[in-house]
Amino acid sequence: MKAKRTSLADIAESLNISKSTVSFVLNGKGKQFNISETTQKLILAKAKELNYVPNFYAKSLREGKTQTIGLVLADISNPFYSELCKVIQESLYEQGYSLFIVSTNDDPDIEKKLLRDLILRSVDALIIAPCNPVPELKPILDDTPIPVIFMDRIADDNGDFVGVDNAREAGKLMDCFAKKPKKVGIIHPAAANVMTVRLRIAGAKSACEERNLPYDLVSFSDDAAQADKQIQELLKDGVDSLVLLNSKVALSTLASLKRLNVKLPEQLRVISFEDSEAFAYFTPPITALQQPTDQIGKETVVRLLERLREPTEQRKHRMMDCMLVERASH
Repeated sequence: MKAKRTSLADIAESLNISKSTVSFVLNGKGKQFNISETTQKLILAKAKELNYVPNFYAKSLREGKTQTIGLVLADISNPFYSELCKVIQESLYEQGYSLFIVSTNDDPDIEKKLLRDLILRSVDALIIAPCNPVPELKPILDDTPIPVIFMDRIADDNGDFVGVDNAREAGKLMDCFAKKPKKVGIIHPAAANVMTVRLRIAGAKSACEERNLPYDLVSFSDDAAQADKQIQELLKDGVDSLVLLNSKVALSTLASLKRLNVKLPEQLRVISFEDSEAFAYFTPPITALQQPTDQIGKETVVRLLERLREPTEQRKHRMMDCMLVERASH
């Protein structure tokens, strides 16, 4: 392992020329400062010989930008966020940017720390799927002039946002069943404090009330025995249609239905808010609302680049439409 990093001074000393001359050449300004082609070639060859690597932070300080973006995700293990991350990274790479990716695990304190860490690393902008309410993040974000784009989880009317209207999309599901439900079971994960889940619950409840549809709201248990009991109680209560508010709770619910030998769609009709690759392989395949992940990722990058070019322009909300993937469970 090399003892120490090669510096501009090391190259200058080995060639007995000034450090500024070396700097001009390695920054592509040799011709501009009338440095001979022979000297330029000597410097470039010596830099290669000594494995010179430019100091990223020194270069960033000179240029006033780092060509890096910070991406703050709620849970990188969630397939939805993993796919978003892939789309955003590829789109930014095409524009000459690198990505710092951090995952908060939906922990508000971790989120605040990671935001401060990214700002200290002089990222040019931030993309955030927040777990904290915006007022909690404002003291951190107000201290930095860099653009911030909120994604997936809406911030407020004054912030840039790209994603879907979770309340509206959840409400639309009430009209998607093959037959009008007699009673709907709205099933959400136990962690209902997550912003997207709260909005989906509100949208589903509001839609039921507008349509005079009776409904049961259920916080689905992580315990299999308790979950099975919840499903049995829903069936006894006359529920014939289920709206499952994310793919994780959908998979848990479907496992419970299988254990109880509940037949879909004869006994229960089911729609999941989020799609999963696994749903196509169930018997019957599961109908699901598919979020436009690719579009959200690309539009987030488009909005980010617009804000980098025009930092003071008015903030915008870009709402995407989801698509119902009709299979056989509804």
